[in-house]
Amino acid sequence: MKTQNKFMKTPLAIALLATLSFPAWAGDDHGHDHDTAQEKSESHTGESHDDHNAQDAHGDDNASHDHQTEHGEQNEHEETGVTLTSEQQAMLNLQILTLQPQQNATQTLTVPAEITSNQYRTWVVPVRIDSQVQSRSATLGQHMTQGEPIATLFSPAMAELQSDLQVAADAWRRVNNLGRRTVGNQRYLDAQSQYQSLRARAKGYGLDDTAIAAIEAGKSEKGVYTLTAPDDGLVLDDAFQQGQWLTAGSALVTLVDESELWAEAALPPSPGLHIATGTPAKVIIGETKVAGEVIQSGHRLNPITRTLSVRVAVPNAGHLLHPGMFADVALLLAAPENALTVPEEALTRGPDGDWQLFVEEESGHYQPVEIELTGQLGEQRIVTGIEPGTRVVTRGAFFLASEMAKSGFDIHNH
Repeated sequence: MKTQNKFMKTPLAIALLATLSFPAWAGDDHGHDHDTAQEKSESHTGESHDDHNAQDAHGDDNASHDHQTEHGEQNEHEETGVTLTSEQQAMLNLQILTLQPQQNATQTLTVPAEITSNQYRTWVVPVRIDSQVQSRSATLGQHMTQGEPIATLFSPAMAELQSDLQVAADAWRRVNNLGRRTVGNQRYLDAQSQYQSLRARAKGYGLDDTAIAAIEAGKSEKGVYTLTAPDDGLVLDDAFQQGQWLTAGSALVTLVDESELWAEAALPPSPGLHIATGTPAKVIIGETKVAGEVIQSGHRLNPITRTLSVRVAVPNAGHLLHPGMFADVALLLAAPENALTVPEEALTRGPDGDWQLFVEEESGHYQPVEIELTGQLGEQRIVTGIEPGTRVVTRGAFFLASEMAKSGFDIHNH
């Protein structure tokens, strides 16, 4: 017993007991806690570092995006123009025009029109009394002269008129030869009135002086009469046949004097637009151009076409034009003050279909500028939306527009 107690009190025994009595997991937990703290520290440090790297990366991305955006905007700006070398300009024979205001100039407004008959020189030859067509002398499209026969007709009413007129003419000749004092004033006036009334009725039936003189002389066939052309003209319409019975008022033929026709032009409504009477005009049909002038300008819109009517008188020597033809009418109007004009070849269409001109911003660089067309000045077109003194491309504008339409547009297609 003493030996055992002594052993337990020795330094080696105490150390061994201390080792055996200390739990094994205590040291492990301590180490684990230390490792965990270290991992947390490292994790926090790593996250901070990663966040910093992410921010750096994000900043780099933003910088790159800004750089790309700026580069894209720069490219977009560059893509609105075309740059040519001096050799390329010479190869294209590029020509530049400096826009200068026009003073006291006239512009041309071209509008569609239709050739119509001159209504002031058109005659409808009707049947004045119920009649039957015996024969016809005029044919459709025939050019007739004044007094030329159109058709021969028969009418009972005409027979009665011829008899009455012949008697009245004889009575008036006798009374007129005897004189007013011999026959008396009342008889003189009655004979004169009867004769003049029947003669006026004969004219109302469509008889000319020659036909009336034949009736008075008793040389006409009773009931038969001939209608003649009231003036020179073309037979534009004939709606009758031989043997046909026509009632009073029926149109026999329509005659048109084609020495002067009308061009009925249709103008789009525009505030302030007024076409004065006497305005020079040119009627164009294909290669044919005939000078005329405005004789009437409408002030009221057509309810169907919503256009203003302008009537142009056109001389028709040689019968080049005919009613029913379609034409263009070029109206010569006073141009706006300080109007800017360009030739047709300078005009191109932009991507959106609007008209544009190519402006020389600097030598070799050409920028498209949208403009509006407001009229025509001779062979030039009046433009607005651009300043005087601007240098624009005339010859070669079509090539520049083609280059703009290409993908990458560059002259070398880079």
